[in-house]
Amino acid sequence: MSGIQPGNKLKLNHTYQIIEKVGDGGFGSVFKAKSLKTKKDVAIKVFKGAAFSNPAEARMYWEREKDLTKAVSGYTGPHMEYIEAFEDKSDRSNPKFYLAFGFVDNGTTLKSWFNDNLRSANPMEVDAMIKKLFVPMCDYMYYSQKQGAIHRDFTFNNIMIVIQAGEPVPIVIDWGGGKVFDAKTLLDEPPLIDEMEGSGTVIITPGFFAPEIIMQKPPLPQTDIYMFGAVLFYALTNGYTRVKPTISSDYILHPQDYNMKISDTLNDVVEKCTQYEPKDRFRTFSEIKQALEQHLGGNTGGLNQLPAVESGNMFVLRILNNNAIIQMNPLDITMEDDKNQRIGREMIIEAAPWEKVYRGVFRGITRSKSDGVDRPREQFFLSYSRDQNVFFIHEGRNSNPTLLDGYELPKDQWIPIQVNQQISIKHTTVRGVFELISVLDLN
Repeated sequence: MSGIQPGNKLKLNHTYQIIEKVGDGGFGSVFKAKSLKTKKDVAIKVFKGAAFSNPAEARMYWEREKDLTKAVSGYTGPHMEYIEAFEDKSDRSNPKFYLAFGFVDNGTTLKSWFNDNLRSANPMEVDAMIKKLFVPMCDYMYYSQKQGAIHRDFTFNNIMIVIQAGEPVPIVIDWGGGKVFDAKTLLDEPPLIDEMEGSGTVIITPGFFAPEIIMQKPPLPQTDIYMFGAVLFYALTNGYTRVKPTISSDYILHPQDYNMKISDTLNDVVEKCTQYEPKDRFRTFSEIKQALEQHLGGNTGGLNQLPAVESGNMFVLRILNNNAIIQMNPLDITMEDDKNQRIGREMIIEAAPWEKVYRGVFRGITRSKSDGVDRPREQFFLSYSRDQNVFFIHEGRNSNPTLLDGYELPKDQWIPIQVNQQISIKHTTVRGVFELISVLDLN
């Protein structure tokens, strides 16, 4: 069965007529063929014996891809159908391995589709892309996670886009680099990368691989979540991919740094997907879907949903090290016009002019710039009651929970902050100077 050519008949469990070669990878070649039994087009992957050190290793890769593809083939939406696996033992010293899948007809890779979309006269808008491509991918990958499947090479080359009823539909392909895990552990907190055992197989696509993979650690369900975030980053930034990381923070992707039109919610989704530590990412694709739907529904919180307060008193609180826990002690805060006050290493308080857009509350915002223009991104909100001499905190547009003494803030409530209570943003990824802007009245 070597030297497969168009027109050949290939006898596995079923007989197929080869139409053409459609792909050639490191571990195998892929042929388009027609099943003589069902008359349907199929894709047949022929494993390359030379790619493996021995037949046992080839069999291991073949069995893994067979098991993973079969496990996720029960998905009810569009997907790559598993058909059969076949081992040719006619030459026991050199067995041959085959896999047959449903053929993804008239498909193109997400990379090619996206480039064509950018060049089209009427490119698809971001929200439509989220709804039609990324939300369905979340459904499929969450189903896969519940079947105990990790893809490990979830990139724009392994996501095919087909047009059905005039709309693009994503189909994830190639589970050859994947891994099986115990689905009962899906909700368990992942270990720290440094605590994980090595050495795992390194399968990387530059710009998309998770840090644990390049460090030769075994893949986790959150490995696929990292790569999903990298693919979403690519789509939101009109084709940027991550530069080669040199430090751990380089792995965290910030699409608003490249496209200021991206919403705070989408920026937060990508940042949380691409956290350095797997435990700091979304735990499941179901959580990502919920965050994406929050964006599509416009339920992003923000200043337009907070109380409007007018007062002549105003100031800026700058937190220079935004990854540190912020200790708020309002009794120690005194203000004079045009004067700065430093509190420890972390904070500077200074007078600042009032702008109506701030609506009478502090805002936690990123002060990074794009083309010389400030790019505010709300994290949480603070206000101050002069009568009660107490600060209040309110959750902002932030997919990473804001914590008060270690407990997540309840939604849609102003919570009083007492003297010496501590505020932190769990898994914060804010860069640059972190500002809080406010007037001093809540009542």
